[in-house]
Parts: sequence; structure tokens; C-alpha cells
Amino acid sequence: MATKTYRVTSEMTSGWQVRAEVGQHRMIIDQASAGDTGPNPLDTFLFALAGCVSTIAKMTAREQGFELRGIRVDVSGELNPAGLAGKPSEDPVGFKHIDIQADIDADLDEAAKQAFLELVCARCPVHDNLLRATPVSHQGR
Repeated sequence: MATKTYRVTSEMTSGWQVRAEVGQHRMIIDQASAGDTGPNPLDTFLFALAGCVSTIAKMTAREQGFELRGIRVDVSGELNPAGLAGKPSEDPVGFKHIDIQADIDADLDEAAKQAFLELVCARCPVHDNLLRATPVSHQGR
């Protein structure tokens, strides 16, 4: 199967606001302590994980032939802000760990819901990028 490239170009605007055209949508990332015109990058990151799990769940339920009446995904991440503030820390700069809790509204018992969530997370590209190191390059111009 052919690969698909996703691309986002962002631009810092006034204050701490970052804007991007993402497909046909405009997104804004900001800091609460500044303009608070959008979620911060870390919240956006966790939302991307929750959104991916939710959409893959809907797709997987359809493929397995059962009705997924709804899914509520709660994602939390613990982060020590010392590293991003440029201070020394034994902790990683990113999240120390991320927890996903999914309330699955479907006619499945608890074991089947857990197995379903395991399958969903195994198919979620955002989840996969967190589990396995993805090479990232960076270059200033």
C-alpha cells in the first residue's frame, strides 16, 4: 500500500499564539498565561491521541459488526515542567507517562471491551508513535 504524507505548516503570530492551516481547517495553539485563544501544545497532543483512539474505535467496531453507541476517551499525561523551562531534571522533557481510560458504550462485557481497546490502540497511528520511537529530524533555515 502506498504511503501518505501529512504536512502542517505553522506560524508564530502575536504573543504566544501559533496558527496553522491544517487541511481546510485553521488551528490555533496558545498559552493560557498569554492570550488563551486556543489549547496549548501539550493539550493538543493529548487531544490528538484521544481523537485517534475514538475514530479507530468507530472504524474497528464497524468492521467487527457491532454497534458502538459511543466512546468517551479520557487521556491524561504527567509532565515535570522543569525541562521545558530549561531547568535541570532527572525526568524526561516530555510526558513521564500517559494514561488512557475509555468508556465504551457497546454490548460487550468488560473483558471484550478491554480486548477491543487493545486492538484499537494497536491500530492507532498516534498511539503507535508514542510506543515506538519515530525518527524526527530538524533543520533551521
